[in-house]
Amino acid sequence: MVRLALAFVLLLTEAAEAAPRITAAHIVSRVGKQGVADDSAKRALARDGVRLFAVLEAVDRGATVYFSDAGTFVLDKETHSARPLSQAPPATLFWFRVEPAVEWLSNTETGSFHYEPIRYAETGMVADLGKGSLAADVRPTLTPDRGRGVGTMRYKLVAVTEDGAFATPGADARRGKGSGGLAERVHRVSLRSDDTYLGYLTELYGQPYIWASAGPSKSAHQSERLEGADCADFVVYGQRRMGKDLAYTWTGDLPRVTRLVGSGRAGKDGVYVDERGRPVPFTRAGDLLLFPRHVGVLSRDRGVRGVLDHEDTMVHAYFATPREQALGETDYASAPVEVRRWR
Repeated sequence: MVRLALAFVLLLTEAAEAAPRITAAHIVSRVGKQGVADDSAKRALARDGVRLFAVLEAVDRGATVYFSDAGTFVLDKETHSARPLSQAPPATLFWFRVEPAVEWLSNTETGSFHYEPIRYAETGMVADLGKGSLAADVRPTLTPDRGRGVGTMRYKLVAVTEDGAFATPGADARRGKGSGGLAERVHRVSLRSDDTYLGYLTELYGQPYIWASAGPSKSAHQSERLEGADCADFVVYGQRRMGKDLAYTWTGDLPRVTRLVGSGRAGKDGVYVDERGRPVPFTRAGDLLLFPRHVGVLSRDRGVRGVLDHEDTMVHAYFATPREQALGETDYASAPVEVRRWR
């Protein structure tokens, strides 16, 4: 009887040792419904969307195996085939947004330049509890949702198992002294409205205004990393996404890379007039509106058709996450303006 009991215990022990054991969690994603998911940052049209997949890494009889509903996927530049997530050891999956908790900050707050750390928070995605895959939702919850389905968001996954909790990088995964933002290994998704200049600007929605945003190079700029931008860097970002090799700069340098197509100041009726009293025309969406030490991008002709007035809108970053705003509602409603077009 004792031998039988010992044999039974031995069988249970061997079975437990033979069962896969989770050792790590990962996030991969893909654009649209086709293609192979991977762990790279994604930029996509909002209509195509991005789908996130949980990947559970495990050890099974000494070998590394993966469980995911992504099927074949790429992790750290290596292609893997996953077993269905339903075959994984028991785990509860928790998804989090890793999102900015502030609308603006300054890299010169102390009087000298430094990369001010951007404050991030991890907010639970309660509706997605336990899901192995989900559509990436880039709408912020800690700052105003001005993009309504477009913008940038980062994500974290936590898998809670019998052996402990396994998490992907989150708000504590900092880049270091080269930036105030997060490391690239925090999974990032950017959705844009369309492939126009204004459309590319929507990728920065949800990210903070950073006074004196900067970077060690054009490609490593805070705007390029979708961490945030000041007003001038915001408008340059869209041009760079259009393929223009422009350097990030400040408002005073923008006349060098643009040409003047109109100028004036708003009258009491809200219509902008030039020095001769003639209405300034609404030129076209995508032209710059350059004010003293501020800049925005003309977006919609909403007032008197064909004329620039306070009801027309611009997209800009001004001590808040980027937004589209009527000219008359901004702090620059009474300021002189130059309408400029990229060269």
